[in-house]
Amino acid sequence: MSKETEKNTPIVDPNEADKIQAAKDAIKASTGTKVETNANVVETTQVSPVAPVAVNPLPGLEWDEFNQLTKRSQQFLVSIDKKLTDGGLTETVKMPIYTEMLETLIEGQQVGQTARQIYGTPTECATSILNQNFQDQTEVTRSPDWQIALDGGLILGSVFTFIVGLSMMNANAEQPEAVLSMGLITLILNYLVAGWAMLQTSKVMPNMEAPKGKKGYFKYFGVSSLWMIVWVAVVTLSAAFIPSVINPIFPPMVYMVIGAATFGLRFYLKKRYNIVGGVF
Repeated sequence: MSKETEKNTPIVDPNEADKIQAAKDAIKASTGTKVETNANVVETTQVSPVAPVAVNPLPGLEWDEFNQLTKRSQQFLVSIDKKLTDGGLTETVKMPIYTEMLETLIEGQQVGQTARQIYGTPTECATSILNQNFQDQTEVTRSPDWQIALDGGLILGSVFTFIVGLSMMNANAEQPEAVLSMGLITLILNYLVAGWAMLQTSKVMPNMEAPKGKKGYFKYFGVSSLWMIVWVAVVTLSAAFIPSVINPIFPPMVYMVIGAATFGLRFYLKKRYNIVGGVF
C-alpha cells in the first residue's frame, strides 16, 4: 500500500465502531427500519405506512355506483354525509337515503340537472333530512314465525270465510252447488294453509332499501302467487272430496260471524304481541 493510500484511508476507532453497530441494532429492533452503516456513516430508511382503502365511499353505495356521479355530485354527497353524521344519523338509516339520492342524481345528470338544482345546498338538504323522523331499522326485530303465521292466517282466512258465508246466503236456492261451501274441516284448513302461505310470503318481501333492480319483486310475486294457488286448491279440493259426514256444513250466518270474529281477533293479537314482519 502506498503512503498516499494510507493517508486517504479513514482510521476507525474500534470502540467507535462498536457504538455505531449497537445504535444500528437498537434502531432496527425498536422501529423496524433498515439501517445501513459503514465505519463513519449511519443511514436510515423509514418505511411509510400504507393508508387503508375505504370499503365503500358512503354507506350503502359501491364504488362503481358512486363513480357514475360527477365530481361535484360526489362532493355534494360527501358534504351531506358529514352533516348527517354530525346530526347523529347511523349508517343503517343513511343507507336507503343515499341509495335513493344516487338514483335521483344519476337521472338528473342525464337531463343536465346538478345536485344543487335538485336538492339545494348541502346544508339545506341535510337539514331537511334531519328534520324527518327516521327510525333505525336495526332496532326492529322480526316476530317469531308462529306469530306471523297466526297473524296472516287470521286476516286472510277471516276475509275468505266471511265472503263464503255471504255467497252462501245470497246463493240461488235452486242451484246451491254453484257456490263454494266450507265444512268444518275445510274451514280449519282454510285458516291453517292461509297462515302458512302468509308466513312463506313474508320471508321474500321486497327490500325497498336495495338498489334498483335488486329489490326482489319478481321473487315476491312468484312465491306469493304459488302459495295463493296452493291455499285455494286445498280449500276447494277439501270441500269437494271430504265427505259431509266428517266435514259438516254450517248455515251461512255462522261463517259470517266466524269471519268477523277472527278478523277482529287478528287486530287484537297483533297489538297484544306487537307482531312485526308479516305481509299486512
